[in-house]
This record gives sequence, structure tokens and C-alpha cells, in this order.
Amino acid sequence: LHSHRSFMQGMPPQSQMIQSNQLGGYSPTQQIAMIPSTNAVTALVLSIIGLVGGFFYGIGLLFSIPGLVMAYKARSITTQIPGHPDSGMATAAMIVGWIGVAIGALYVIAVLGVLFFIVVVLDGASL
Repeated sequence: LHSHRSFMQGMPPQSQMIQSNQLGGYSPTQQIAMIPSTNAVTALVLSIIGLVGGFFYGIGLLFSIPGLVMAYKARSITTQIPGHPDSGMATAAMIVGWIGVAIGALYVIAVLGVLFFIVVVLDGASL
């Protein structure tokens, strides 16, 4: 009995031992599915640069639009796999990208409006 007890001292109590059926149905013979990678991080970085760049005469559109394209591709991958780790980042890239496009477009419209005013109104007043 003593030798049996010394053998059991290094083992956890029965309540702490994990049975194979406690591993969420995973058995060593099952294969683990690979999660496909996405460009969600790159899309988010481009969208953030586009958001900031949108305040500089609409230059951010050059970053926001590619960021949106990449975000939509990443989002299409993440919606196919429930619980994909990049799902939230792809959604954030889409939201930030659209805000960057809106701000960039407003600045482009404002700059074109000012140029139109200078060319048409001020030039017409000098005649």
C-alpha cells in the first residue's frame, strides 16, 4: 500500500485529471482546421492612415480606398468562419475606411469649391 501511495503522490487528484471526453469532443485522431489568414491588420493600418490623411486636402483617399478593398476581402473570409480572430479588426477597418473616405471626399469637394470660386467668381470680377 505504501508503494502505491508514493506512486500516486505525483499525480493530481482524480477531480483534477482531465478525461479525453472533457476536451470538448477533441480526440487525438481528429485534425484541427487551419484558420485562413487575412489582411485585416494591413487594411486597418491603411484605413487609419487614410483617416488622418483625409484632413490634408483629401490625400487620405489614396490610402482609405485600398484599405476598404482589403477590409472587405478580409471580412468575406472572417464571416465564413465563426469566431475568426480577425473578424473585429476587419469590421473596424471597414468603419474607419468609410469615415476616411467621407472626410477625404469632403476635403476634395471643399478644395474644388475654393478653386472654382477663385477661378470663376474672382476672375469674372476682374473683367
